[in-house]
Amino acid sequence: MLARVAAVVGTTAVVLSIAVSPASAASTSVTGYAPGSAPVGATIDIQGTGLDTVTDVAFPDGGSGAPATIVSKAPSDLQVVVPQTARSGAVSVSDGSVTTTAPTSFTVLPTATLSSTVGSVVYPATGLLTATLSSGPARLPGQTGTLQSQRLGTTTWTNGAQGTTDSNGQIKFTVKPLASTLYRVAFAPTAAYGAATTNTVRINQHPKVTMYLPTIAPILTAVKVKGNVRPVQTGPVRLQRFYSGAWHLVSTASLSSTGRFVFTTKLRTKTTYLFRVKRPADTHQAGANSASAKVLGVSRTLRSGLSGPDVTALQRRLAALHYDVGRITGTYNFDTQHAVTAFEKVQRMPRDGVVGTAVWKALAAPIVPHLRHPMRGAAVEVNLTRQVLLYAVNGKIVRIFDSSTGGGYYYTGSDGTRQRAITPTGHFAIRYKVDHWVKSKLGVLYRPAYFNYSGFAIHGEPEVPSYPASHGCVRITVPAMDRFYAKLVIGESVWIYQ
Repeated sequence: MLARVAAVVGTTAVVLSIAVSPASAASTSVTGYAPGSAPVGATIDIQGTGLDTVTDVAFPDGGSGAPATIVSKAPSDLQVVVPQTARSGAVSVSDGSVTTTAPTSFTVLPTATLSSTVGSVVYPATGLLTATLSSGPARLPGQTGTLQSQRLGTTTWTNGAQGTTDSNGQIKFTVKPLASTLYRVAFAPTAAYGAATTNTVRINQHPKVTMYLPTIAPILTAVKVKGNVRPVQTGPVRLQRFYSGAWHLVSTASLSSTGRFVFTTKLRTKTTYLFRVKRPADTHQAGANSASAKVLGVSRTLRSGLSGPDVTALQRRLAALHYDVGRITGTYNFDTQHAVTAFEKVQRMPRDGVVGTAVWKALAAPIVPHLRHPMRGAAVEVNLTRQVLLYAVNGKIVRIFDSSTGGGYYYTGSDGTRQRAITPTGHFAIRYKVDHWVKSKLGVLYRPAYFNYSGFAIHGEPEVPSYPASHGCVRITVPAMDRFYAKLVIGESVWIYQ
């Protein structure tokens, strides 16, 4: 630029033109930003000098630069909107002829959000969390996020799993809360974007309360209600009974160190009781209730010929314990008597086929028989000591039959020799079957399934006493054989032992 100066030389006035360099004029500079970090779309201040002459502002965007909208300008302050494609880095300003780049970087903050598929779960259910990272309309792939959790009632965030955002800018985390928990995801800063933390999501956890109690129990005797709370925890649990349209407290107990509980109560009258166990909410988790369950209070002794709801309950209980009770009829019939006898044998009780107080108590907390030879597929085990036949599938007992085996007495065999009535022990297999009555010199056999070629079979018999009485075969009742015959297939294993 030129400046004109008048000077007098002698008596003559002279006008001089002097060139002034641009450096002598006010220069443009950027000294910082307020704030130094913000998301796209935010208005920030660029601070410096000579900013009132700026006509263009550009943010880094991984290419030629992202132009920003100028909101207002003054010599020391320039307000601009962070453009949609901006990334972290030094901002440049221009007055149309000179471009100046700031000596420090501006940080673009991405937007992080977190959502959950569930608001509450019952242990051990899981929830799916989705964290999304974006900058303006753009989703940000390849960014590292860390799942953080805070158990309700505490103040500490704990780092968990890490992940990297996919092409949709998302990371998915599957969680299984052990208590009611707050979750968030923290994204680490990169060269292009600053750090970001999502909103907080809360998943309320309800523990799983499992209750075990008998379906039948004699009145005026101690009845135990057992169970557990998972995940393992300590604290109170409450036994409740439903009547008069509401749940009422029966008693309170404390969980053991393994999360187990035991209540002892009494049934006062012959009626049906409805119970549940409640685990109240605390500072760490929501409350929960077990499934409700019915108990029938009974007092009479049951024997052959009786009918009623207590007989129905007895039959259902025996069936649930896998005893061959036949059809549920509500009448104490032939099948029920033999199922009770088989139960008494396993419980090591007198074998009279009558349900008195001792049997009722045993039904509430029975001895459970175990297989000696669990195996894949179907198999038969005959326990000569207990005088029961166990039918199992894949190592699990599915039916228990009342049976009678070799009585140990001597008899004259079909060949005229003196023989002893003993059931052979060992491992056998079903060899062949006859689907009708078979008559022999020693008696009749109903639908026999022979487990060797010496005439020993599992068969139906009109008389199945509660003690060993056969010539050596394994007797079960005729109705039981009708229900069981199809299960005895050729080649099926038969184990017989004391």
